Amino acid sequence: MKALVHDGYGNIALQNRPLPAIEKPTDAVVRVTRSTICTSDLHIMRGAVPRAEPDTVLGHEFVGVVEQVGAGVTRFSPGDRVAVNCETFCGSCFFCRRGWVNNCVEGGWELGCRIDGCQAEHVRVPFADNAFTLIPDTVSDEDALFLGDILATGWWGGRASPRSRRAPPSPLSARAPWALPP
Repeated sequence: MKALVHDGYGNIALQNRPLPAIEKPTDAVVRVTRSTICTSDLHIMRGAVPRAEPDTVLGHEFVGVVEQVGAGVTRFSPGDRVAVNCETFCGSCFFCRRGWVNNCVEGGWELGCRIDGCQAEHVRVPFADNAFTLIPDTVSDEDALFLGDILATGWWGGRASPRSRRAPPSPLSARAPWALPP
């Protein structure tokens, strides 16, 4: 399969890679139908993420179709259309039980950073039962893609803005992040 790989020295290349396989019972393999580039990918390429592993497929924002599931995956089946969380998390460690999934002792930000990510035709996703959201038939893959990390980052950025803390909510606060004025 084709995959966009960074080398750890600021270079990226489209390479041929083997199809991913199930490694643990909680894994699934997804055929990527839509993905996007995140600023985090650029940080990795520029060497600003020390924990990033070289020779790793970039990307963690995507949607796709489940192709295979491990024996421990109970909520999803091959053929399901899913949006995939940018964080992989076990759901049971100290941090996950408190909602701090980015600090999961078994995961966190792994896809495209420490394990192969979604800028490829297929990707192995750990902890699939926690990572996936089923996409309804009435929602396109492209629309589902924008409801992942992109929307959450936009919402968080708006809430963190000093301007949002000064003013009461307005009709603009209900608009999509890309439709808000600067």
